[in-house]
Amino acid sequence: MIKKIFVAALFFRLVLSFGPYHPDLGNHLDWGIKFWSLGPKYFYENLFWQVSWANQPPGTIYIFALMRKIYEGIFAFFWWLNLNFPVFPSNIIPFLQDRLYVLLVKLPAMAADLGMAYLIYKFVGSLRTERWGKVAAGVFLFNPVVWYNSAVWGQTDALVNFFGLWSVYLFWRRKTLLGLTIFLFSLYFKGSLLIFLPVILILAFKNKGVWWRKILVFVFVPILLAYLSFPFVRWMTPVPWLYHLYRDRVFGHQGNMLTANAFNLWAAIFGVDFSKNDLGTFLGLNYKVWGQFLLALVFFPVLVNLLIKKLKFEEIFWSLATFGFASFLFLTNMHERYLYPVFPFLTILLFLYPPLKHFYVFLSLGVFLNLYHLWYVPDILGLRHIFVPVTIRLFSVINLIFFGWFILLFLRFLRFKKV
Repeated sequence: MIKKIFVAALFFRLVLSFGPYHPDLGNHLDWGIKFWSLGPKYFYENLFWQVSWANQPPGTIYIFALMRKIYEGIFAFFWWLNLNFPVFPSNIIPFLQDRLYVLLVKLPAMAADLGMAYLIYKFVGSLRTERWGKVAAGVFLFNPVVWYNSAVWGQTDALVNFFGLWSVYLFWRRKTLLGLTIFLFSLYFKGSLLIFLPVILILAFKNKGVWWRKILVFVFVPILLAYLSFPFVRWMTPVPWLYHLYRDRVFGHQGNMLTANAFNLWAAIFGVDFSKNDLGTFLGLNYKVWGQFLLALVFFPVLVNLLIKKLKFEEIFWSLATFGFASFLFLTNMHERYLYPVFPFLTILLFLYPPLKHFYVFLSLGVFLNLYHLWYVPDILGLRHIFVPVTIRLFSVINLIFFGWFILLFLRFLRFKKV
């Protein structure tokens, strides 16, 4: 049954991938081309881009470059067939030119969907039953938040979240050093899971293992990643180059919008206004600092709970989901996709704590509507007309209510485990 679920999910994604794709994917296509046309040493220094400048770490760029090279190889093979065999249907060539590269760039994220589903299957299958593990994998794979992001939109959130979930799985299997390594590798593809670092640190140092070896992972893995980036380095040695890349480009120039189309606290107050930045002040503090303060109010009790209690992975899942949800709601400059990290852990929790079922359904619908806002693909009759300023604020308030609902469920779970 599990194989059938995975085959069906992959086929479903391949069909969807031939439809329209979000303009953001133009970045990924262009970055793969520019890697080879400019050469990696000149890649990040380039000033002229088809869509926008490269703001992702080298791991992601390597993947797009690999997909470009695979595309060129496949296309060259079919072009050779077209030239040398008269019976070859020439109308395949325009189709390959138009769709093959797009499919290949979407493929790593679609594969990551399957990878996360397999890890969810292993978690739930071990913590509950194999049958429920299969159901959990299917629920995740066919959740519109998941397939819309990877197969339709063509974003890479699935890729970095696969590494994050894999890291937690390795901790669960008591492979602490490898778990730390994989988590740090996730940051080489995107920095979005940095919000999980406090939980990961607690998980790593409460897990069994020699403490100094764990510390060495935080030294040697960044050095390894820096030297993996050596082809991009032009003016300095790899370690400082990678540091400056993250400081100045990956984290430093992501914008300072109050909300970047995220239905969160700031959208509830001000609406989705892309011209409004997070430098405005309230009671002497700018909105960015207020967001960080509110996030700290959530983080602190969750971290204290993990520190003082015996390590239980059910509570790790709750904590990571809470961190992901709170970051989306309270931090500024959040995009609509940034609630994605909640869903792998929330899917596991759904099958360990069934009272989450209504919450899971309603949150999935709300996040899908947030993803749909502004792009409106597919053009579902009439749906785009519901997005007016008052309903956007309403959806944002509902997300805040959902967070309160989630926290209540978390507290009930903790009381249930005590009994």
